[in-house]
Amino acid sequence: MHIPITVDHIARVEGKGGIEIVTSDEGIKEVKLNIIEGPRFFEAITLGKKLEEALAVYPRICSFCSAAHKLTAVEAAEKAVGFTPRPEIQDLRDLLYIGDMIESHALHLYLLVLPDYLGYSNPLAMVDKYMKEIEYAMALKNIGSKIMDYLASRAIHQENAILGGFGKLPTRSQFEELKKELKEALPMAEYTVELFSKLDQYEEVKDEEMIHMAVKPRNGVYGIFGDYIKVSDGFKFPVEDYKKHIVEKVVGHSFAKHSFYNNEKHFMVGAISRIVNNADLLYGRAKELYSQYKDLLRYDNCFANNFAQALELVYFVERAIDIIDDTLAKWPIKERDEVEIKDGFGVSITEAPRGLLVYALEVKDGKVDYADIITPTAMNLAIMERHVRMMAEKHWQDDPETLKLLTEMTVRAYDPCISCSVHVVKL
Repeated sequence: MHIPITVDHIARVEGKGGIEIVTSDEGIKEVKLNIIEGPRFFEAITLGKKLEEALAVYPRICSFCSAAHKLTAVEAAEKAVGFTPRPEIQDLRDLLYIGDMIESHALHLYLLVLPDYLGYSNPLAMVDKYMKEIEYAMALKNIGSKIMDYLASRAIHQENAILGGFGKLPTRSQFEELKKELKEALPMAEYTVELFSKLDQYEEVKDEEMIHMAVKPRNGVYGIFGDYIKVSDGFKFPVEDYKKHIVEKVVGHSFAKHSFYNNEKHFMVGAISRIVNNADLLYGRAKELYSQYKDLLRYDNCFANNFAQALELVYFVERAIDIIDDTLAKWPIKERDEVEIKDGFGVSITEAPRGLLVYALEVKDGKVDYADIITPTAMNLAIMERHVRMMAEKHWQDDPETLKLLTEMTVRAYDPCISCSVHVVKL
């Protein structure tokens, strides 16, 4: 007798997805992670558009990580036309991206994940007993949003990040205001690490075949932009070779493709993958906390991604303060340089909050002639489904509600952005 167990809608993730598990007296027969949100064609609708117009479209892919989409698209476009931004502009793009990281991590950890471990169905139910945690969540989220608002004109679907730099820059007093609030946020980020270090979440899925992929930061500091991809098996490849090593495949039960390393191996991207590949580049308080808690940052467990995000909150708050100090030391800064639009092809792979984000753009006659986007969730879906199955195989004899919760928690550990993942180039 085959017994279906279905999660119609995975709660507290961005976008719409479900889980389908079929059990029998012998165990698990089938597990599917169904991505049932309809596909959107952002690559296709930008073909033939002027480059600047297309760059205004790409951040509309997602409101959770629109800065990531904007900055990755801008870098791919600049590579295509042969332009390299000044170091101070690159630093400010790092700062804008960091705002996205802080906001996204705070939202995920406190409002999407924490209720599971405290026994609540939603964050609003936590308010009476865990008001401090909700206040910290909002404070951290707000400083991330404020960074994006000041640097990119608004917190979502940013317009102020443009080819060559920025349309305008914040004032000196605004940078000083951000620095003050970031210093106030640092103890909250450290509290997040302490809080998540106490949660019983690191023993549920053990996958000794886990492969982690992350950017090799180009400036030698743990971060976001780079020209090479590091793999935890010791391999490294230039971002331009992404199609050789990240292979997307259509699956029948999902509007989003599954991705494989070298055509056959499951792999993971995200905060834990960044830590696995680049922990030696951490500094400051984050480095100290990593040394203290590195046993919780296990390469073989997707649930460690939650704790890795908490550690990154500390790092990115500190890094943002350092970038502001460097910016003020060079003040005033010219906001942008002119960019000559020429024909060419460029690839940018950056570290979005949820992991590697690929943009490949070809420019011809000032217009987008080719576009390819691979999002972190599209890369994680194959291994996510594998780990949902492993969780189901471990707990298939539990009552169905417990099994549903544990498999949902497995998905939430990846912090998926399902709407981002359902992109295709052709119908």
